[in-house]
Amino acid sequence: MSWSPSLPAATAPFGGASPVLGNSPDGGCETPFARSLDAVRDQLANLFPDGRFSDANAVRNRYAKTTLPRSTTPLGVVWPVNRDEVSSLMRILSSHQIPWHTISRGRNWGYGDSCASGDGHLIIDMGEMNRIVEINEDLAYAVIEPGVTQGQLADALNSSGSRLMLDVTGAGPDASIVGNVLQRGFGHTPYGDRTAHACNYEAVWPDGNMTRTGFGDIEKTTVGHVYPYGQGPNFQGVLAQSNAAVVTRMTIWLMPRPQRIDGFAFKTDDLSVFARMADRIGKLRQENVIGSVVHLANDLRVLSSQTQVAGDGNALDRRKPFTDRQRAYRAKKAGVAKWNGLGGLYGTNRIVAAKRKDIKKALSGICPVRFFRQRHVNALNFAVDRMPSYVIPERIRNLTAAVTDVYDLLNGKPSAKHLEGAFYRNRPDSGNVIDVGLMWIAPVIPFRSGDVLRLTTELEPIASQFGFDLPVTISPVIPRAAVAVMNLSFDKSDADEASRAEHCYGAMRQRLDEMGYPLYRTSSIKIAA
Repeated sequence: MSWSPSLPAATAPFGGASPVLGNSPDGGCETPFARSLDAVRDQLANLFPDGRFSDANAVRNRYAKTTLPRSTTPLGVVWPVNRDEVSSLMRILSSHQIPWHTISRGRNWGYGDSCASGDGHLIIDMGEMNRIVEINEDLAYAVIEPGVTQGQLADALNSSGSRLMLDVTGAGPDASIVGNVLQRGFGHTPYGDRTAHACNYEAVWPDGNMTRTGFGDIEKTTVGHVYPYGQGPNFQGVLAQSNAAVVTRMTIWLMPRPQRIDGFAFKTDDLSVFARMADRIGKLRQENVIGSVVHLANDLRVLSSQTQVAGDGNALDRRKPFTDRQRAYRAKKAGVAKWNGLGGLYGTNRIVAAKRKDIKKALSGICPVRFFRQRHVNALNFAVDRMPSYVIPERIRNLTAAVTDVYDLLNGKPSAKHLEGAFYRNRPDSGNVIDVGLMWIAPVIPFRSGDVLRLTTELEPIASQFGFDLPVTISPVIPRAAVAVMNLSFDKSDADEASRAEHCYGAMRQRLDEMGYPLYRTSSIKIAA
């Protein structure tokens, strides 16, 4: 995922966002920024040999692709392979006042992808800096570069027989860890608040100088990898969701794999029951009975991740939101309720058994809760793999796939399954996420039933008014607050639909501001209100 998006114009480096580019007849750029790039083209080519600098139109157009309704076009792209190159690059860009935008893997799906905040930025693609510098088994951390993916680190831990596991997100195996941490992303395990489990950021500033956060500059011991603060102010937060500097390395804390990992699930079709569920889960999070991130998903979210929700001939107009009848039919067919909860329990056999009892007691009289372990996942897959398709209903096959995918995430195994949600109601011929229309809108709310109900009941009618369904997942990333992740899926090749999606986003954003629910994360490109 891309990281360090440009700051708002008032605080962006070099005086804010750059002007919109004009195109010359040969496709070149005719702006002051373009002329600045002309002045440093030879320097960049020398600094990044073997084709690691390009301002070819094909490359610029590739990095201008986004799932959003509008995009921005860069001046060019560079691919550094070490910190010294980044340092030299920053001095060149600063001296010529060329704006820049850094990405790690460019998988910032639905938030701008590889795009900068405006036209005319140089993209610094950190994907070639993909070394796992160290895995420390004793102190349970890894030192990684920005190009390291979830799949890469998870595979390294698995192949070495490590006792450690990585918290992963649903963004897929190819998503960057550093990029997600810098965007304050979150996963599923007790280390799900990923920013709280990372430290010692190595950053190169616009003047080319390098610093490390906390006690990272102390090299005689490993203290910088295990204690995040240092003395005095901690500027680690300055590097999150900003373009203040280029982060070239980071320490990620890894979780010792526990003796036992149990998943638990619960669901209801009754909104009043869902409200009580949310309050109980909140108390269990505050009491640390549940130490991991719980995900509460509506029916549309679960359906979207299981399969493409496409039309049944003439029975469904995919340009319109589902009717209540269509929605209920598909949910029933898939065994999905209006609200579905999922979480994980981690610890020794005794600890997990005790937590199961506490959860059963807390949800007693509200809704049934089901627990599952590896043996249950194995049994489901054994039956599905060996039984004829006419014996195992489609609902059971979908359930098996969903449980397997979820249990993998709880165990630190990244999966591409949840990327299916990007193709909700619309799958392009390419089958690539970058070719769909997708916008995320993710406010933070106090995690209590009143706020949960207010959010969902206020925003779904707005989406419907503009002709969209609204998949929702509410996740208490920390015990007292939740992030509500919602998305609009649309056909971006349809100008009318893309315009409606953008205006719908603006209307929802306005209502969220009125209710006092700020977004935890925004797109690199400003979406018009």
